[in-house]
Amino acid sequence: MFKYLFLSLSIAIQPLVDDEVLEPSVQNEVDHALNTSPTNSPVNSAACVAFIELYRTNGLTATDAAIDLVSRQKSDGRWFCETNDVTWAAREILKRLSGMTGAAEGQ
Repeated sequence: MFKYLFLSLSIAIQPLVDDEVLEPSVQNEVDHALNTSPTNSPVNSAACVAFIELYRTNGLTATDAAIDLVSRQKSDGRWFCETNDVTWAAREILKRLSGMTGAAEGQ
C-alpha cells in the first residue's frame, strides 16, 4: 500500500519541463543544423530581418521554434523563405534559442 502511495507521490512531484530551455535531444539537433549550414549566406538582408521578426512574434516556445527551424532546413544546409535565402537569420535564431553568445539579439 505504502509503495503505491510513494510511487504516485514521486510521479506527481516531478519537475516540469521548461520549454524555453532546449532539452539535450533538441540541442543536439540544433547543433547539427548549425554545423551543416553554410556561413557565407547573405547577411542581414530585408528577408532575413523579416524572418527574425516572424520568429520573434509567432508565440512559439524556444523548443517549438527550434524544432520548427531544424525541420525547415534544406538538404544543402540552407533555409529559404519563399525564394529568399534566410540562412543567416535562421542561424542567428538557433544560436539565440540555444543560448549561444554573439547571436543577433537586436536584429
